[in-house]
Amino acid sequence: MVKHGRNWLLAMALGMTPWLVQAQQGDARQAAMQVQASYPGVIELEVDASDVTRRIQRVRERIPVTPGPLTLWYPQWIPGNHAPTGPINQMAGLVIRGNGQTLQWTRDSGDMYAFTLQVPEGVSTLDIEFQYLSPTASDQGRVAMTPNLLDLQWHRVVLYPADVDARGIQVKPSLRLPDGWQSGSALDVARREGGTEHYAAVPLMTLIDSPVFAGRHFKRFALDEAARQPVWLDVVAENPQALQADAKVLDAHRALVREADAVFGSRPYTRYNFLLAVSDVFSGIGLEHAQSSENGMHDGYLRGERPFLDNDLLPHEYAHAWIGKAWRPRPTWVPHYNAPMHNDELWMYEGQTQYWAVVLAARSGLWKPDYAMAMLAQLQANYASQPGRQWRDLHDTVHQGILDFNDKPQAWADWQRAFDFYNESTLLWLSVDARLRALSKGKVTLDDFTKRFHQGGKQGEIRLYDRADVMQGLEAVQPGDWDAFIGKRLDARDGSAPDGLKAAGWELHFNDQPNLVIVDGEADGATDLQYSLGMKVGSDGVLQAVGWDSPAFKAGLAKDVTVLAVNGLAYSGARLKQAVIDGKQNVTPIELIVRQADNFRTVRIDYREGLRYPHLRRIEGTPDLLTKILAARR
Repeated sequence: MVKHGRNWLLAMALGMTPWLVQAQQGDARQAAMQVQASYPGVIELEVDASDVTRRIQRVRERIPVTPGPLTLWYPQWIPGNHAPTGPINQMAGLVIRGNGQTLQWTRDSGDMYAFTLQVPEGVSTLDIEFQYLSPTASDQGRVAMTPNLLDLQWHRVVLYPADVDARGIQVKPSLRLPDGWQSGSALDVARREGGTEHYAAVPLMTLIDSPVFAGRHFKRFALDEAARQPVWLDVVAENPQALQADAKVLDAHRALVREADAVFGSRPYTRYNFLLAVSDVFSGIGLEHAQSSENGMHDGYLRGERPFLDNDLLPHEYAHAWIGKAWRPRPTWVPHYNAPMHNDELWMYEGQTQYWAVVLAARSGLWKPDYAMAMLAQLQANYASQPGRQWRDLHDTVHQGILDFNDKPQAWADWQRAFDFYNESTLLWLSVDARLRALSKGKVTLDDFTKRFHQGGKQGEIRLYDRADVMQGLEAVQPGDWDAFIGKRLDARDGSAPDGLKAAGWELHFNDQPNLVIVDGEADGATDLQYSLGMKVGSDGVLQAVGWDSPAFKAGLAKDVTVLAVNGLAYSGARLKQAVIDGKQNVTPIELIVRQADNFRTVRIDYREGLRYPHLRRIEGTPDLLTKILAARR
């Protein structure tokens, strides 16, 4: 067993021992930890989500109270979002009653998520009503409710007493669905009455960690049903055809479960539900939970249809059952949903998770080996040439969710940098894996560290760690001054390229043939010339990306400009590619007519190197560690 540092905290299950917490940095965070351990009574929560055409969810709550001042919170900091994203702007119609009389509530002027009121004498229960207005279009937020399917996230439809440990608030929930709908969730259904599902009472923390996917078209696939801790794939779809699964696709998902067992060892859950919506109109999602995950994929996913670009989504969310849920960085931990979570260790929480997502996608067969190699080539090409690495280090990007919690697109993504702690950390952890193998002469791998780090404890417990624990765990399997090694890569602002692929025996090179990831990305008619002209163009001619200081940038182009013509002819992706090819012999620059708002102009891109797409090739005379890393273990 790994001997963890003195900061290792075992969060005990409720009812076993009183909850204690060590002092944390900052007065506000320390105050947030000083909470009441439990709340008397049981909150009854009824959600009517049957109005799928107007996408209105009607909420009724009964909260036991005592007379006096009371503050109710709407959840603000949502686990897995790493930001204060609680959609309070979509809450409406709040009415609070006691003994049938309407009570006056006031929003806290310093905290928009807090509602204060005075509970009169003689009132022992509050009756609360409000509506959650689920977005009717993507410009309002995530579309999670259609005439055929629903993703019910409980944090959107609940108010709860302030300053109480969410593990000590018992909630008895129910959910009304349209007639004939079926659902999947980690919650236990106590009984069904018509279209209403009544769930067993659970702590608020468990409830918010247990969303419901429901739909007119639903099917459950067993991924490991015979196990003591079974795993299912619960799928909702817009049409019954989308539920027809190819046998090879299901085999790959079953292999994912087996391969994760080989990496992490014992399962930290009692059962696990992959909740999957396959739809082209339902907004995509990937969000982790202790015993389930929310996943959104395209309509043909179960049939194995392209694109394969996001086939690492389910591996990513599944790896979070260990990294991020059962084992959680200490800075991310708070006892409720209305205190800031600190993101300092997301290079581990999300970064190592994304590394395993890539590896597990390859090992399970969700990605073919050549696709995994193309994905890694793409990552290396992106970060090897990313100018933003000159001013913003990888560690600073862990704060991006808080900086931009509305998740708005960036005009200059490669200069501004955003959520790079996901993908660049994939290359960071690849370098760690390769170095472990090299230092130990092949006897120790990141698999060994991961299994050893994620052992012990009981199901349902949360084990907290910090950076020192990670480094100590690495030193325990293979000494290597890991804090300095990883710290250098987290804090560098010299623009140097990640070195994980080189350490694994491979290097980046370019040729004029698109790799499989680019082919996938161009499936919608886009034209990806990011590694030549420095831009990507949509099928409509609108620039989806322009690289900072690229040839397109130097010609005066920017994101969202529309290309109307190429060398005197109406724009098409094929004509633009041909112009790049011809530019190797032509002495004149590529000429584009573009439109920006109501302005038209001609720009000229002076570029002579032809088409360039990233690929990987072996470094002669070095061990091929990457092929071993991506190879199936079971």
